[in-house]
Amino acid sequence: MNRTKTIAAVAVLAALASTATAVAADGTSSRRGVACTGNPGKAHRLDLTVAGAKTFGFYAVPSHRAKGIVVFDHGYSHTAYSWVQHVEQVAKRDGVIAVAMDYHGQHDSPPAKGEKLPSSRGWRVAEGAQDSIAAAKLFDRSCRTGGVNTIYGISMGGNTSGLVVAAQPRRANGKPLFDYWFAIEPAVNVTETWTEASAVAQSGNVFAKNAAVDIEEEMGGTPADAPDAYQSHTVMARLVDIAAAGLKGVTVVQGVDDGLVPYNQSRELVAGLRASRIAVDDVTAGTRGDGEPGTTLSSNVLGPAGQTPPFAGHGSEVSNTQLVIVTGFELLDQLYLHHTPPACHESFRDGDSGEWAISPATC
Repeated sequence: MNRTKTIAAVAVLAALASTATAVAADGTSSRRGVACTGNPGKAHRLDLTVAGAKTFGFYAVPSHRAKGIVVFDHGYSHTAYSWVQHVEQVAKRDGVIAVAMDYHGQHDSPPAKGEKLPSSRGWRVAEGAQDSIAAAKLFDRSCRTGGVNTIYGISMGGNTSGLVVAAQPRRANGKPLFDYWFAIEPAVNVTETWTEASAVAQSGNVFAKNAAVDIEEEMGGTPADAPDAYQSHTVMARLVDIAAAGLKGVTVVQGVDDGLVPYNQSRELVAGLRASRIAVDDVTAGTRGDGEPGTTLSSNVLGPAGQTPPFAGHGSEVSNTQLVIVTGFELLDQLYLHHTPPACHESFRDGDSGEWAISPATC
């Protein structure tokens, strides 16, 4: 099914859904009747009320009892619609309940001319974290898989998913809600991101200007105006909380030529997590191979001279070919299909040669 048809199918499902709601003990409400098994190739709409705000997402379920729950956190300018194809693919491939939430408080817009998917404005990472936790708890209560749960964030979703882990949520049985965290090209230092977006905005770059404005809206001003908000929303400042969350491991993937989230952010995250005695598998993507380049730093710096860089940049989360995006999903498959969790590997993947050099496990 192509993406346009998938979105149309989801819209029909939403129109036919019951309007009855169920309210959990924590005040989160959702429509009754979430599926736990079914056709993984058919995404369902999920409507939630979180912290008094209505939001929605999409989920897909396996044909048999789920091996666990995977919650995806989208990046800046994206919506839950960007993840419809992925929740279907992951539910089918990995045998899990796969969920992607829109973030309450963000502003969604219809597809622009020539585009197939809606876009959004807002750096609503705290709200997205609340939504992700609410969705995972709903399926934990309703489906009782007893399996392996993963929070999977990409780009700005790295900020969102980091806050999810830092909140230390629990399952109904008291165990950690999430076993693993996948941080793909993650934005984990929002203060640094605001500084860089503000600087690039001076050149007239609209995307950067919007990002800086949206971060300020989320935080209540600039870092000088609201230092405590920036501190509490910065994943790198929450490592003590993350270390106490009960994670079994973390996977980090980023392209060396990332043009949206600086490569140093994943380096700092890996170092900080390992210093906190958390098992981290770290993958750096080098040359891009046959896939999409993504947004590259060399293109941003060199302009026309760098328009066809050989390196993997910041992958679009709707892609199924960009090396960084593909690598994240392949490692998720390894976890669920081959029971291979993060084990402190350091690796470098080269798209042109096809080589994936992986160090021995150190933990």
